[in-house]
Amino acid sequence: MDVLIEMGEVGNKYKINLFNFFARLFCNLTEEVISQFGEKGKETIINAVEKFGERRGQEIAEIVKSLGKELTLKNYFIYSTFDGDQTTKYKINIVDGNVELIIRQCVFCDGCKDWDKLEYGKIYCDYIDEAILKGYNPKLKIEVPNMLTKGDKSCIQRYIANE
Repeated sequence: MDVLIEMGEVGNKYKINLFNFFARLFCNLTEEVISQFGEKGKETIINAVEKFGERRGQEIAEIVKSLGKELTLKNYFIYSTFDGDQTTKYKINIVDGNVELIIRQCVFCDGCKDWDKLEYGKIYCDYIDEAILKGYNPKLKIEVPNMLTKGDKSCIQRYIANE
């Protein structure tokens, strides 16, 4: 029973956020696949990230449609299945109906940095957001001119609803 008492005393001090844990797993799997299979391995990882993203977007779309709502950018953010408040520090700008997220800190990026594997985490970041939007509503677009995993001071994600 001493273990339970000590666990209670320590609490969450040494616990890792699940998204940080996912980043470490993703980076290690990606590094291994690329080291084993080279460029073909990298293409395989990219395809997997895109399929994963599209599936996530489709799930969000299913929720929105089941509620009788339209697949708008607004509903994408409202019904997203990912809790960004638990994983990122960001601010939002609205410009002409489009949404710009400026992310100053990201648990995923932190996980990549923790194990010195940003180059592998960057692969995820390069493809995931566009793939999610494609699965949700291919009419919506995103631009990501800056990325923490590329060494930028922030991620800038511009969600384009109005062309």
